[in-house]
Amino acid sequence: MSCPSPTELSELNKRIWGKAETDPEVFRRWCQGFYFSSAEPTALIQDGGGPCAILAPVQAVILRDLLFSKKQSLTDLDGIDSSDLLISAILEIMVLVKCDSETTNWKWIYWSYADGDQSVVVDEPAEPDRFFRGLKTIEADSAEELHGIIMSLATELQSPLFSVFSIPFSSHMDYLNYAKVWPMKQNRSLTLFTAMRVTPYLFDRERTVSGIQLTGIMKQPRTGFLTLFEALHYCESGWYLKNPSYPVWILGSETHLTVLASPDLSLVSQDAYDQGSTATIHQAEVEFSRLSTDQDTNSGFIQCAKLGELLTSLSIPFTDQSLADALKQLDPENFGVILEEPFLQYFFPGEMANRRLAVQNFQIVHYNGLEKSNLDNQVRYQIGDAHLLDPTEELLEKEPVDQNPIHRCLRTKWPTIRIKWKTGRTPSLN
Repeated sequence: MSCPSPTELSELNKRIWGKAETDPEVFRRWCQGFYFSSAEPTALIQDGGGPCAILAPVQAVILRDLLFSKKQSLTDLDGIDSSDLLISAILEIMVLVKCDSETTNWKWIYWSYADGDQSVVVDEPAEPDRFFRGLKTIEADSAEELHGIIMSLATELQSPLFSVFSIPFSSHMDYLNYAKVWPMKQNRSLTLFTAMRVTPYLFDRERTVSGIQLTGIMKQPRTGFLTLFEALHYCESGWYLKNPSYPVWILGSETHLTVLASPDLSLVSQDAYDQGSTATIHQAEVEFSRLSTDQDTNSGFIQCAKLGELLTSLSIPFTDQSLADALKQLDPENFGVILEEPFLQYFFPGEMANRRLAVQNFQIVHYNGLEKSNLDNQVRYQIGDAHLLDPTEELLEKEPVDQNPIHRCLRTKWPTIRIKWKTGRTPSLN
């Protein structure tokens, strides 16, 4: 066990907290422990604003583990060890964050008693300056060794604050890049903990904007991300974040992060990109978005002049005549633009038909770690029955569409979703 370099810690502290002196109130909120609700033994509690950037990704892994590894019903959690779930979730995030690093060992930062003073307890780790002086490093050469260390020092390690410091030391991430994540850069923090990459861009793969190449999400993550900001047309979550490997998503509002999950695996599909010579509808959506007139807002159309380029990128053969025939079908009014849905319907009719036959009813689970945002101030999972309307149902629907923030957020993935919550109360995103 060793102390981090004073230079390293000093530089990281300045960049994480944004100024020379740490705000005591912000620091106090980040020093809360990982602990579970008495009303919901596997749901983490958040005391105040800030730590959701760590708590939500950890809770997402816990829910995924419960639903798909342990295949556990959330209404019957007898015999489940919450501490084991927590340690496994933290370990998984550490392993995934480091997976692309060339380093062969992990470094976990923890706090220890300073100057032999035994009167200070870990749950109350003193003022910021003293806390920073007491930080120590534990090194592990394997995931198994790291798991053992975390288990043996669980009391010292169980705080969201330590994850903030441990990640750059394990991944050897450039401090300047890492610091851009904290404290309030929601997109960067979420792409780090879901796609294991620091980027402010939520779109798929790469885009060139005004001659500058921007890198977004490069592969399908285990946990997805849906955001109210997309419903407000400030950004776009790409296919990867909307279709993670498991049906578990972190939901972002203007100020907070919560989690949505479903036990229904048919809600997601495996990434077929680059797996064969035949273009898939997913590839078509990615390429269409790349060539879209306004990439920032995903306008949903391209210029007719780009149709040939789009077909070439998808390896779809065409002749001058077939291209002209397609343009007549896709732009009958000669407006000079092609809409995405007619394009997909024309070139991928089979896959579009399969989408209409996809799952229409499924159960969802929502988690919000703030007690004040839950019924009776008790953190509990909120269960809902979701239904996806087909076009006929949507036309005949007489009830007004619910504009509650969580429903607006979910419609960025399922435009026709309707939800009935078991408690009769719509969960809060804040």
